[in-house]
Amino acid sequence: MKKRDEWIDLFSQKSEEVSQWREERPKATFNEIEAEVDKQLASVRTKMLQELVLESKLQNLSQLSEEERPTCPHCGKPMAANGQQKRRLMTAHNQEVELERSKGYCRRCKISLFPPG
Repeated sequence: MKKRDEWIDLFSQKSEEVSQWREERPKATFNEIEAEVDKQLASVRTKMLQELVLESKLQNLSQLSEEERPTCPHCGKPMAANGQQKRRLMTAHNQEVELERSKGYCRRCKISLFPPG
């Protein structure tokens, strides 16, 4: 199954859950409905974010030429690959995303970081 199809399936599932929630709460206020919609859609956004980020060329710095690698924010030199590492991020809707991607290292400044993207 393609990613897009998985996203559509997840969206359909969450839409059904919102509809069921609404049927059970006929007197829900606008704000309550909005909160439930946001809660259900957050998981769809999270899955999409996670998969789209992992498609990035920056996923594995060791496979990139020096010219393609991100640069150090301090000195501007290309970052070296420093292995794969898991990182947990929080989305704007308080959903946790776990990513495993390359960590960059600046030999000049002696700092490690996860490149953006």
